[in-house]
Amino acid sequence: MIRFAIFVDGSNLFGLSKKLNFQVLNYEAFYKFIFEQGSSVWKKGTVLSGNNSSPAFRLLRTFWYVVGSIDYLNTADAKLQAFFRDIFDKNKDLKRTYLALAEQANPGRAKNELALEAWQLCFQECKSYYENKKENIEGMRRFYHSVRTTTDFIDIIECGHWKVDFLYKYVMEKGVDTQLAVDIVTLADFYDVALLISGDADSIPSVNYVKKLGKQVGIVEFVKGHLSENYEQQFSKRLGAACDFVVQIYESDLQQNGLSRQLKSGEDIILTKE
Repeated sequence: MIRFAIFVDGSNLFGLSKKLNFQVLNYEAFYKFIFEQGSSVWKKGTVLSGNNSSPAFRLLRTFWYVVGSIDYLNTADAKLQAFFRDIFDKNKDLKRTYLALAEQANPGRAKNELALEAWQLCFQECKSYYENKKENIEGMRRFYHSVRTTTDFIDIIECGHWKVDFLYKYVMEKGVDTQLAVDIVTLADFYDVALLISGDADSIPSVNYVKKLGKQVGIVEFVKGHLSENYEQQFSKRLGAACDFVVQIYESDLQQNGLSRQLKSGEDIILTKE
């Protein structure tokens, strides 16, 4: 029995799905398809190729690492508002941008009034961005709960955290790639072959370590279109070189097998278990 495990950087997977314009319809069937393709590619590259008596393959678990939390900001707190206002006033470029918007909307207003209007425009815009991100986290949590209740072989690890740059409307992800890299090593006794869905070169030390233990690691690459079409590599070249083999998953194959659908122009990915 050759034991397979899939390690998934959830942010990388969703980013590639959006870039390649497809929506996964059923994640349990989706990961099963990846396992089938991965085990086939692995067998072709080993001495087992062409051996009718080769051992069976089994997918033991899919470890799916995702963002589960976000910085807590009480935007109604006057002290927090004053803190951000001070940063806003000291940042000439940011303030200039919103002063121009305030003046355009309120021609002829006094400078002190425009300065207050500029700050209010900025704060409301940033607050809306932050609230939207919080709603995204809650929506993801509901989705992950639904997956947990309908499958026994997908482990969803909510280890990631979004650090918020409030005034620049930006979040930085922390924790997902680190936990994934650690678990590839600590769970090495659990599997023989790991299939990795990640674009992060930070996993290279972990990949090299488990290879020294006799494990093999394949990197999963999602490709736009069909086999005959040109494609752009979706992961770090260094990460691809560190892995033992590459499993190419074509978008057209996902659609033909009823595992995904093409997104419409401007449509965002909706997390759904079915």
